[in-house]
Amino acid sequence: MIIDGHNDLVLRTWRGETPYHLDLADAESSGFSGGFFALYIPDGTPFEEPEPPYAVPLPEPIPTAGARLIAEELATTLEGLDVTIARSVRDFRPGQVTAIMHLEGAEPIEPDLSNLHQWYDRGLRSIGLVWSRPNAFAEGVPFRFPSSPDTGPGLTDAGRRLVRACNRLGILVDLSHLNEVGFWDVAALSDAPLVATHSNAHALCASSRNLTDDQLDAIARTNGVVGVNFAIGFLRADGTQDPATPMSEIVRHIDYLVARMGIDHVAFGSDFEGAHVPEELGGMTGLPKLVEALAGTYDGESIAKLTHGNWLRVLDRTWQGWTPYFDNVEDDPRETLLDAISRFDEPGFAVDLGCGTGRDTRALLDAGWSVLAIDGEQDGIDRLRAAIPDDGGRLQTQVARFHEATWPTADLVNASFSLPFCPPKHFAEVWQHIVDSLRPGGWFSGQLFGDRDDWVGTGITVFSRTEALELLEGFEVERFDEIDEEGSTVTGTRKHWHLFHIVGRKR
Repeated sequence: MIIDGHNDLVLRTWRGETPYHLDLADAESSGFSGGFFALYIPDGTPFEEPEPPYAVPLPEPIPTAGARLIAEELATTLEGLDVTIARSVRDFRPGQVTAIMHLEGAEPIEPDLSNLHQWYDRGLRSIGLVWSRPNAFAEGVPFRFPSSPDTGPGLTDAGRRLVRACNRLGILVDLSHLNEVGFWDVAALSDAPLVATHSNAHALCASSRNLTDDQLDAIARTNGVVGVNFAIGFLRADGTQDPATPMSEIVRHIDYLVARMGIDHVAFGSDFEGAHVPEELGGMTGLPKLVEALAGTYDGESIAKLTHGNWLRVLDRTWQGWTPYFDNVEDDPRETLLDAISRFDEPGFAVDLGCGTGRDTRALLDAGWSVLAIDGEQDGIDRLRAAIPDDGGRLQTQVARFHEATWPTADLVNASFSLPFCPPKHFAEVWQHIVDSLRPGGWFSGQLFGDRDDWVGTGITVFSRTEALELLEGFEVERFDEIDEEGSTVTGTRKHWHLFHIVGRKR
């Protein structure tokens, strides 16, 4: 089973060109189980791999609107291939080709991240912040040889917000094509393993696209992965494009990375269909020859890590999304919920919106309430059901996003730390649903995030104090506690919290 860090089959198919490295009909016989399928936005300028020494200037930026339209066509092309779109590592199975939808360059993402959730829902699970050109989020590393990757400025504010949002949603951030300052900016921000899907060792080939020893060390420290790029110009010490380059050059980089980083941090990142690779390898059908060449040095367990195990480990950790939160969240119910239910003479029917693993749902059930628990993550609902094997018929569950969820009239709607994660474009609709579903005299309890929170701009919904109070005009507000202080998340990441704890009675 071979999982690969990068290919450009989608672009070649979109252009109507015949692939020369990948034939999905031969995938099973080659052991190819898929990997990262890039959605790359071309700028119309032909790119010829130069002979060294060279210093190719960065291309001009591509406008977001145009990039978005092309990316939609590329995604449709990917969906038309004979592949399974990966949303979980469980989607990788022997005998089928599984594709990770990967944006190679974040140009299709709006700088305010307003369409990031739409891409996630479509299946996007990996983003390279840049290809080798600047955009709203960062600046790519230009193609130069010999050159260090330290070639320009780091992430923009929008880039920092994108990294945080990807961490929260469970989208892998790819550092390939990013310059060195940008690399270190991501390393300082991200709480996911660092990954370069198709990059090599700068110590062996002094291309600006390759990674220095310090960068390799940083990736290893986070339990991340480097996918070795098979492109000839990033393999050879002289940087030339000789097609007679032996396959042993790929092995040389794998050996160096393993010696530097450890066997757990190296994988394949071929760049099939996007680069010239050694003729001895050829394409996908040559992968068994590469594995055979590695077998002279590495045992079966190590080869399994190199060919697929390391990718599956990092993807599982990165794509968990809410799982680290679910693993670390406390069991005690929120004070706002306890405040709200203390105001009822007798239990009724409650909606727990964004219930997570059910800390508040369990408190409601214990107090005699009937509950509809709603969450967008199946993992949360599964954990809730496992924790409450016998609910006496008083618990209903629903897996749905906020704007897709349905619920009847309720005595109480509880939304503990969940509403901020409703995308801004859907918030007004969801809030009106909450208001309309509460019977007169019913209660709302929950939190809103303020406009000074560290997560502002990462695709969440935030309010100023004045805006939050205006939202509650139809309520008798019994509790409105504003928190504006330094703290940390449940997973231990430092952040500034600005939020409002709310309990209100519908007039």
